[in-house]
Amino acid sequence: MLSFERVTKGPLRHMSFHLDVGRSAKILFDSEDRKNILFGLLAGMQRPEAGKVLFFGEDLYTHGESERVALYQRIGVVPADGGMISNLKAWENLLLPAWYHCGLTAPEAEPLVAKIFEQLEPGEAGLKRRMGELPDKLSLYERRAVALARAMLMEPDILIYDFISAGLERDAAQRLMQLAGEFHGRKAGRVSLYLCPDDATSARLMADSTITLN
Repeated sequence: MLSFERVTKGPLRHMSFHLDVGRSAKILFDSEDRKNILFGLLAGMQRPEAGKVLFFGEDLYTHGESERVALYQRIGVVPADGGMISNLKAWENLLLPAWYHCGLTAPEAEPLVAKIFEQLEPGEAGLKRRMGELPDKLSLYERRAVALARAMLMEPDILIYDFISAGLERDAAQRLMQLAGEFHGRKAGRVSLYLCPDDATSARLMADSTITLN
């Protein structure tokens, strides 16, 4: 489902790993620079100097732009900063990919998003009220919650999390990690990859395997 074959980019040297169908893994970093390079490789934003980045057995960087777009319809990404378009409201950022790629309308998406937000803020409506705000008005937690909901609406086969817990209070980080773990198991064969700081919060994140880069 997801493989690196001796990938080199800057300080990342000859990196190899493989994630089979249905598996989850976390990669622990002591350097945010190296994490950012790896995330760029996974997100299709940085071409490797050597080696192969494979999704579903296909080398990502041998494809043209249209073929890569088609691949990423099966891949969800949750960036550390939320990855939101600055001049679109939170709700527009959340809905746009699912509408564009899957034809999901706002009335269809709203109950799905409400259920996700209820898991992230039980008994509260704070996230829902914030959907009319621009991204720079949202907290880090709120931006990541929007990014997670956006990815979940696409029902991806592979989901990549970029520092999902970093910089958050313990309870907020735990809610995001718990929902991510539950979502992993909702679709047979789904693969989840977590890029994590090597810290106590990340140690509580459950995954089938752990890779430490140091």
